[in-house]
Amino acid sequence: MKKLLYFILLLAGFTVTAQSKKECQDLLKAEKQVETNIQLYKATWDKIFNQRDIDQVNEQNFASDVILLNQKEGIRAQGIEGFKKAFNAYLIGFSDIKFTFIDVWGHGDKLVKHWNFQGKHNKTGNMMNLSGVTLVKMKDGKIIEEQDFDDNLWYNQQLGYYLVK
Repeated sequence: MKKLLYFILLLAGFTVTAQSKKECQDLLKAEKQVETNIQLYKATWDKIFNQRDIDQVNEQNFASDVILLNQKEGIRAQGIEGFKKAFNAYLIGFSDIKFTFIDVWGHGDKLVKHWNFQGKHNKTGNMMNLSGVTLVKMKDGKIIEEQDFDDNLWYNQQLGYYLVK
């Protein structure tokens, strides 16, 4: 009976060890994936804003059905052309753009980007300095979804559209 109990405990130990080993391997794989995703993501957005290259919004970097969500969970833009149009408005509307990654982190195919956007608004001549956060989903090395969170009131106040009282 003792031998049977010892055998069962030994077998349970191997099962726990194998399961722990698989969990560790899964975590290492996710960590490697997030490092790759962060490098791809940062390089893409640096080219779009700082090098003013909207053509980086393409099927090499983005899924063909990429979705841009607004802060209230609604779809702001969909597909490569919709996404390109949404962000090209910043390239057309602002000069002297400086886009900075304050921090980017994540797990596997999900990223969180803390960013800062600065530029001179071409229509009003006012300087913009806005920070925010973007939730990002990626798949197979491509951006499939983004959702930006920033202070729209502060954005409009800096451009002179709303008076600060």
